[in-house]
Amino acid sequence: MYTLPGGGRLVDSPGVWEFGLWEMGAEELAAGFPEFSPFLGSCKFNNCQHRGEPGCSVMAAVGSGAIRPWRFDSYQRLLAQGGRNQQVN
Repeated sequence: MYTLPGGGRLVDSPGVWEFGLWEMGAEELAAGFPEFSPFLGSCKFNNCQHRGEPGCSVMAAVGSGAIRPWRFDSYQRLLAQGGRNQQVN
């Protein structure tokens, strides 16, 4: 694994076909979506997972066009795979 100068990491592993997010919690996952940053922490509930909870600022941002729906869909898919039992603040 290589750390990139602008942030992020690159994995070079010949022969490996798949990586999972089993150890990534929902809060860390949401932090990986920079466009979510202005909205995290301002939801009605402090344990909001951005999955349809009332008062969710991230979902409101999707509705207003501040977050692209395909990015939110990506977050939802990854959350379902690896972070579904974790809390996001």
